[in-house]
Amino acid sequence: MRVCHVITKPELGGAQLSTLNILSKLPRNEYEISVITSPEGILSSEFKGLRATKTYFSPFLTRSINPLADILAFIHIYFIYRNNKYAIVHTHSSKAGIIGRWAARLAGVPVIIHTVHGWSFNDYQGPLRRRLFLFLEKITANLTTKIICVSKKDIATAFNYGIAPKDKFSLIKYGIPLVEFKKALLDPLRKKREMGITNRDPVVGMISCLKPQKSPLDYIKAAIKIYEEMPNVNFLLVGDGALRTRCRKLLDKTPLNGRFIFTGWRRDISEILDILDVVVLTSKWEGMPISLIEALSKGRIVVATNTGGVSELIEDGLTGYLTHPGSYKEIAEKVLEIFKDPGSFNKMKKNASLSIDDSFGVDRMVDEIAALYRELA
Repeated sequence: MRVCHVITKPELGGAQLSTLNILSKLPRNEYEISVITSPEGILSSEFKGLRATKTYFSPFLTRSINPLADILAFIHIYFIYRNNKYAIVHTHSSKAGIIGRWAARLAGVPVIIHTVHGWSFNDYQGPLRRRLFLFLEKITANLTTKIICVSKKDIATAFNYGIAPKDKFSLIKYGIPLVEFKKALLDPLRKKREMGITNRDPVVGMISCLKPQKSPLDYIKAAIKIYEEMPNVNFLLVGDGALRTRCRKLLDKTPLNGRFIFTGWRRDISEILDILDVVVLTSKWEGMPISLIEALSKGRIVVATNTGGVSELIEDGLTGYLTHPGSYKEIAEKVLEIFKDPGSFNKMKKNASLSIDDSFGVDRMVDEIAALYRELA
């Protein structure tokens, strides 16, 4: 069965990592796999190096709206479809999801699947932009065979806005390589030194792309509040993105005194999680953050904004704390509360680890997607 996946940009994010896991694990004796993506992104070499996979890089696929580039991307993708005669096209992310599905319909692809890694519209957009994205999601859903959501919240949002009827949706939650994340780092102190931490003090970290959705400036503001009361805490910000310069400018004005470390993009997330005590996520909107699944699997306590599917992962007060988006003071209060109660800290760590079982494994996710392919084809 010929299957083609399409994703906008191979950056280091949950949608991209999930897509890589699917492409890596689908059995090649059942599927002939292709993938279309942008050539720009930290994961481009990994997409190119996928075993027994045709990788097509479209230079016209960009994240922002660009009418000329979007038309050229549509034409390019359409001809890739026509030349390969795919049985299934499976799109990911908002831009690739719109362009890829319309090109698939025009090319006569019989089965069109889209995974929602978080809807393209949100409450932080201007009214005109929000209405545009909502309109595009609705009309594109009409030509989609099945829409996969990674959280119950996203399905509820779709029903609330009338995007498509109930039978068009399927819930398939993210899976991660649990074997990699469940194993413990042999020498955490050495890893701390590698990251620039030369003390044995607690470490708070956020693993995220530095973009408006993730609101990394709120994380820095929360770090300042924590430092004012507990100056012996270290902070890591793992990731990169459009807000990097603004984050550094804000940090330059703070009294954190070398306690805050930017790491940039990293591929050793499993090892970094082993040196963290608390994981923070300050997102304004979300689908299902894969970074929190990874953190919980390591037994890390999570303090995160209650948005998207986050509440489906975090049991408030048991495995972490849920806070209001935009409230960096609340983030700081919860982190301080965790550090001030060692008994509760150890209990929450154990609860966090137990909350991620085999149902969050990558094999389960791929098996469910393969079963859906067989059913629809």
